[in-house]
Amino acid sequence: MRLRSRRRNVAGVPSSVTVRVPDRLRGPANLATFATSYVVRGPAAAMGGLSAPAALALTPVCAAWAASRAVSGVADAVRIGMRVRRAPVLRPWPGLLAAPDELRPVCTLLSDTHVTAPGRGPCELDVDPGQWPWQTAPDSAALVRGVRRLLTAVRRDAPPTVVWCGDEVDTGDPAEWAQWQAAVVATDGLAHRLVPGNHDICFNRPHDHDYTLGERALRERAYQAHGGRLADFPVVDTIVSDAGVVTVLLLDSCRHRSTHILSNAIGRFGDDQLDEVARQLARARGPVLCIAHHHVWRDARFLQPDEWYNTAVDADRLGALLVAYRRRDPRNQVLVCHGHRHTLTAGVFGDADATIAVVGLPSSTMGDKAATGRLDGVLRYAVAGLRGDGTWAVAMHAVGRLVASAEAVARRPSTLPAASLRALSPVPPAAPPRPPTRRRAARTGS
Repeated sequence: MRLRSRRRNVAGVPSSVTVRVPDRLRGPANLATFATSYVVRGPAAAMGGLSAPAALALTPVCAAWAASRAVSGVADAVRIGMRVRRAPVLRPWPGLLAAPDELRPVCTLLSDTHVTAPGRGPCELDVDPGQWPWQTAPDSAALVRGVRRLLTAVRRDAPPTVVWCGDEVDTGDPAEWAQWQAAVVATDGLAHRLVPGNHDICFNRPHDHDYTLGERALRERAYQAHGGRLADFPVVDTIVSDAGVVTVLLLDSCRHRSTHILSNAIGRFGDDQLDEVARQLARARGPVLCIAHHHVWRDARFLQPDEWYNTAVDADRLGALLVAYRRRDPRNQVLVCHGHRHTLTAGVFGDADATIAVVGLPSSTMGDKAATGRLDGVLRYAVAGLRGDGTWAVAMHAVGRLVASAEAVARRPSTLPAASLRALSPVPPAAPPRPPTRRRAARTGS
């Protein structure tokens, strides 16, 4: 059986894609499976320190509590997933990536550095180690060194205004921010602008709930000590460079108040923030660079369960505002840059007379996983700029590998990228590192 959707999305792009019923149900099924795990393992984690009789007596109560929370989380996620389907569909446009000499630079972009506390690795690699193709995952020292190398290269070769696209740290812990700050202050002469990512603000570890939002308040306080007041978003800035005057919109896409792991990665701008964006765009003119952490688009088929957590819930309204601004004047070129998924993507949405350019950035420290689902471990920064005809483009700059030498391992990520996502990746996949074989090891004497 097949279902066919004939809706038109906010940007005027027909969403007429045939999707099988099992594919439609894949996301809810994945959420139900995760919820079952939450129900089974949550009480066990909570009762780990109790005596056997006490644990046995409390088991029904804890199971009922966990089940109610899990069902609530799944219902919330399904409702949000239905709204996210209204987001504009991104169409591939590899031409958004340019050589450095094609651009008049505006600013430097970094994303998803995921700096950790001393002695810890990124949580993402704990959950799915198959994403990292080497034996040893990067630790805090490696990530801090990577950030320093990136900023040293930026100071030498790129615009001094550095815009961070979220997930500067891994769990929002103050110890992580201290590590991040130490890496940043080691390179002077740069001006930094930050937007929050879900790992900075919303992150709850498995079976760690935050129903009072007390933990979120602590993470918000830590973010604001380094990135500015969250209440100030949207932040409107102006950059004057050889490209002329550019308006920069910095958005907080983490307004969804996550209370448990099922809602960690859900993005939302909120009506109050988008109302202010509308007012600012009404007064603006000329090129606009919009920065957020979450995606403002979806791909055509929308089949992978994790896609429900990539796109901001109200991305459809932001898309409509940007398309209306773009349509007002041919000179109102718009570029949206975001992070979140650790995948390099380039595309457009909107009508033929009002296209919005979108570049998704890989992790600046751990690399890109768009083509294979495995991070390539390449340190990268991006430079956003304008071409001679006034259109936006982005130049990617590789600085080297995060880990200079490590033993490769043969393993697969838990989720492979869908074909529609691979189509949005503007570069072919790099050859994956090969694990050593006996013959190779004998030749090298290892």
